[in-house]
Amino acid sequence: MNGELKPAASRGRDAVVVAPRPLTPVWPVVLLLALFYLGAVYFDRHGGWFNAQVYAPYQNTGELALYQPRSGQAMLLAEGRNVYQNVCGVCHGNDGLGRPNQTPPLAGSDWVAKDAGVLAHIPLAGLSGPVEVKGVQWNLSMPPMGAALSDARLAAVLTYIRSSWGNRSSAISAAEVSQARARIGGNAPVPAGWAKMTTIERGRYVFVQYNCAQCHGSDGQGGVANPNAKTAEQVPSLIHVADGYTKAELKAFIMKGERDVPRLNPNGPAPPRFMPAWGGIIRDSDLNDLVDYLFSLKPKEQDLGF
Repeated sequence: MNGELKPAASRGRDAVVVAPRPLTPVWPVVLLLALFYLGAVYFDRHGGWFNAQVYAPYQNTGELALYQPRSGQAMLLAEGRNVYQNVCGVCHGNDGLGRPNQTPPLAGSDWVAKDAGVLAHIPLAGLSGPVEVKGVQWNLSMPPMGAALSDARLAAVLTYIRSSWGNRSSAISAAEVSQARARIGGNAPVPAGWAKMTTIERGRYVFVQYNCAQCHGSDGQGGVANPNAKTAEQVPSLIHVADGYTKAELKAFIMKGERDVPRLNPNGPAPPRFMPAWGGIIRDSDLNDLVDYLFSLKPKEQDLGF
């Protein structure tokens, strides 16, 4: 019957048998796509987008500009920004907006625009008591965080503050800071015979110089009000600090500070007084003397004669 399949033997000798076409392996395609993706990622991170001025490890011209040598006003503002973020920004915020119920804003503050001597007085000598900032009353205390800064560094950070976040006031020079320091005694020269003093005597001077008494009391006895603080709503006494710390631990705590003070009522407001981080501000020699003085505050055991 026509159309029926015939056995292979009955087919013509000239019939051609076509072999099945081999399949293309997939793995070379996947490998090429992976290499292309990795190459694109590498270019995105290191290519500088065809800019001949950019070389690894920098990724763009903006990042490269951060590492270029500065001079004049640009150098002054760069130094001021660095000091601000490491010293002032912890409390006032890197955006200058402060912290509600804790630290007032610097952005748009009329205090920032005041005379250079008035403004320099605050970081040099600290500030305590009620002040009004942008129509809001604040009754907080600020330690003399700028007392250990050089005139040049303090001038740089004040100039940065006066030219940031919408503030538009003139720069402050190192000479103006020096004059303010001389007038108010901020970080005054060490007393005569410093080398002849004991470490405890020098530590007592450091305690006064850095205005620690503002929160801890004139003799470290504490008792200054600190609402909602877990330590009986007061700044704790330092009299028995030697019982709770080694000298190395106390130095580390002073350097690091304690920004978040434990609250008596966990749902209540943050206590307004806290321990600033003195790292990068207080000199090593001053820190050693201060710790020796604080350890000396512990009352000596009385000899009862038994």
